Amino acid sequence: MRECSKPYKIPETDIVLDTGTRVFIPVIGLHHDPKYYPEPDRFDPERFSEEEKQKRHHYVYLPFGEGPRICIGMRFGLMQTKVGLVSLLSKYQFSVSKKTPVPLVFDGKSFILTPAGGMWLQIKKRSME
Repeated sequence: MRECSKPYKIPETDIVLDTGTRVFIPVIGLHHDPKYYPEPDRFDPERFSEEEKQKRHHYVYLPFGEGPRICIGMRFGLMQTKVGLVSLLSKYQFSVSKKTPVPLVFDGKSFILTPAGGMWLQIKKRSME
């Protein structure tokens, strides 16, 4: 949440936010904007290559916030996530279950981004050959 410190007119609208108005901007709007991420619902790990990151505004991808309020645990969180993924992916194979709706449908009643009906995955142990 942020609070307007002075009146602000939203560009290309007639809407003015008064001083003291609390504002919440969900980052999913940025993360799924085709202006920054063509075909936003397509899985494309190359979007995060150094070359691709240089093509878009620095504040478009915000998993940990940005600026003076960036998460102080960002580096630790990223390292922990990478170690966890390597550990799981080296031993197990993950795939979408028949119960998982494709494309994913989000629960509109949840404050945080949550798939409606949960997230269902099939997990198979990899053979260690």
